[in-house]
Order: sequence, then C-alpha cells, then structure tokens
Amino acid sequence: MYLPNRAATPLLIAAAIVSHFGIQRCSAQEWTEASVIGKFLDQSPQAREARAKTAVAEAEARGRTLYLNPSASYSRESAGFTEFFQGEQTLPLSGRLKYLKQAGASSVRATESEGAFTLWQARATLRRAFYRVLASQERVLLYAAGAKDMDNVIGVLRDREREGEGSKFDRLRAERERAELLAEVALIRAESVLERSQMLAFLPADISVATVSGQLESPPIPLPANELVHHAMAAREDFRAEQRRAEQFRFEQQAAERLRFPEPVLNAGLKRADLGQRGIGQRDIVAGPVVGVTVSIPLFNKGQTEVARYTAEQERSAARLQLLARQIRAAVEGTLEAFNIRAKTRDDYARELADTGPELIRIATVAYQEGEIGILQLLDAYRSQRLAELRMLDIHAAVKEARIELERVVGEEFIR
Repeated sequence: MYLPNRAATPLLIAAAIVSHFGIQRCSAQEWTEASVIGKFLDQSPQAREARAKTAVAEAEARGRTLYLNPSASYSRESAGFTEFFQGEQTLPLSGRLKYLKQAGASSVRATESEGAFTLWQARATLRRAFYRVLASQERVLLYAAGAKDMDNVIGVLRDREREGEGSKFDRLRAERERAELLAEVALIRAESVLERSQMLAFLPADISVATVSGQLESPPIPLPANELVHHAMAAREDFRAEQRRAEQFRFEQQAAERLRFPEPVLNAGLKRADLGQRGIGQRDIVAGPVVGVTVSIPLFNKGQTEVARYTAEQERSAARLQLLARQIRAAVEGTLEAFNIRAKTRDDYARELADTGPELIRIATVAYQEGEIGILQLLDAYRSQRLAELRMLDIHAAVKEARIELERVVGEEFIR
C-alpha cells in the first residue's frame, strides 16, 4: 500500500507556492512609453517629411501672391530717328491677390493638419507595438516562472525517489512538463524579437531596445460616446484638414470670380524724336514722356471654368466631410463598446481568479502528497493556474490595445 511522505508536504507546498508567486521580475527598465514616443518625435523621418511638406505648401502659396515682374523695353526707328525707353507693370486692382493669400493660408494650415494626422497615426502604431513587446516580455516571465515551479517540484520528486517514496514516472512526467515550458519560452522570445523589430522600425537605426517597462493595466473611460464623438470632431487632424481644404476652395472660387475684372497694364517711358533740321549742321531732337494703358477685354475667358472647378471642389469637400463625420462617429462608438466589453471581461475574470490561484496549487499539492491524486492531476493544477495567468495577461493586452485604438480614432490621449 502506498504510504505518503507527510514530512515532504510542507516542502513541496513551499516550493510550489512561494516560488510561483514570489519570483522577482528584475528586467531592465530603460525604455518606457514616454521615452520611446519622445525619441520617435525627435528624430522620425515622418516628422521631417511633414515639416518639409508644410514648407513646400508655404512656398507655393507665397509664389501665387507675388506681383508680376515689371518689364522694360527699348525700340528705335531709323526713319526719322525715333526711339522709346519704356517700362510696363501690371496693376493688381481686381482684388484677386487678397483671396489668393487667404486660400494659400488655408492650404498651409490644411497641409499642417495632414502632417499632424500622419504623425498621430504612426504614433498610435508605435504605441501598439510597444505594448505588444511589453506583453511578450510578461509572457516570457510567466513561462519562466512556470519552469521555475517545475524545477522545485522536480527537486522534491528526486528526493522522494531516492528515499523510495516516489516513482520515477512522476519525476519524468514533471521533467517533460518543464521541457515543454522551456520550449514555449524560446518560441515566445522569438515572437518578442519580431514584435520589437516592428517597434524599432519607428526609431533611429542606432537605437537598441533590450527591454521595455510599463503597465498593461488600463483605467476605465468615464466619458460617454456622444462626448467622445464631440472630442473627435474637434481633435481629429484629418477632419480639421478637410475643413481647411473646403475653406481654401471657397477662397479659390472668389479669386476665380475676380478674373472677369481685367487688370490694366501701365506703360510709361521716354520718347526721343528728330523734328528736322534746325540750322546748318544741327538737328532738332526733342524728348518727352510716353504714357499708355493696356486693358484686356474679358470676352472669352471670364474665369468661368475656374469658378466651376472650385465650386465642384467645394461640393466634393463637403461630401468628404460628411462621410468622415459618419466614419468618426461609427469608429468612436464601436471602439468604445469594444473597450468596455473587454474591460468588463477583465474585471469579471479578475474577480473569478481573486483567491483561487494559491488555493488551487495548495490543495492539489496536499492531495498529491496524501495520495488522493496523481502527478498528472498535480501538473494539471499548475497548468490551469499558468493558463489563467496567461489569459489574464492577454485580456490586459487586449484592453490596452482597445484603449490605444480608441485614442487613435478620437485624436487625443486620455488623462491617465
């Protein structure tokens, strides 16, 4: 009959529970979310591209509002000796330049908003990659803790085997479980390398990130959906850019309407002419001012095609704004609902697991020592606890990703 070794029970329980819940997580904590985001914003090509795109828009806007260059001409007629020194300048009297300046300013602001939206999208992707790296690190630690548990259990089983109170099968089965855990650790580390590479794609080439530190826990979001939609309409840079494009097209249309008013070209200069012979060997050459005005007749081109074009552009921009508003509302409401569902799942699951972890391991260990269950049931208790912790970690990661996605669609980060 099997006689349990009651003296080994406290040792096995201590090895199981203390090592499982008391393992020290002392990974290096060089890189936090704030430091990674700061490095990205300081040295990212996306930021430089956005600034350069804005500079291009500013240069184009200034170029459209410059006065036309004056022109100078000289002509001479041999018959009778007549020569002209003249200068020409177009007079911008139609008021078109004022509207072009306003359109250019709106175009620059729209370009700035488009660049800011691009950076915001990249920032959200970087944050998602950061927390995936953090979750991978936590998974490695959980599996490493499980391997440590098996090391302690195997040590106790070896002692019992030497004393003739335990079976070789129990030790071999525990060693097999440990080998499975170590293989899983290696695979998760490989996945962590891939996750880290996605994060490093946003950072300068000389940056090396060994470990990251942060919190996967996400606090609740007390704001209702309608208020979040209101925030999104005010904060989303793509929505703001479209509004500024509509404003630009309105000014462009007003500038095009001014094409029906011709802008005069002023000619002014000096004329020298030979009036004939005054006396013997003398010619009567006189000089005087020349002034003229040239005005184009808007008979064929009155700017009607430009007016039609920018009217259509305004209609298209209004349609895009309406579509974008619907998309923002749907995205905010859907993402908020997904976040709340995941957060509720997290809270419910956490309550279910509140005190069952240590108790489950302790009961299974005592039952094994008393001969009520076998090694397979004991290892199953360890596995169930480990899977529960992994599930809790996955839920935390899912809630964090839902929060990042909600902040992305709203256009601003919530106060933590």
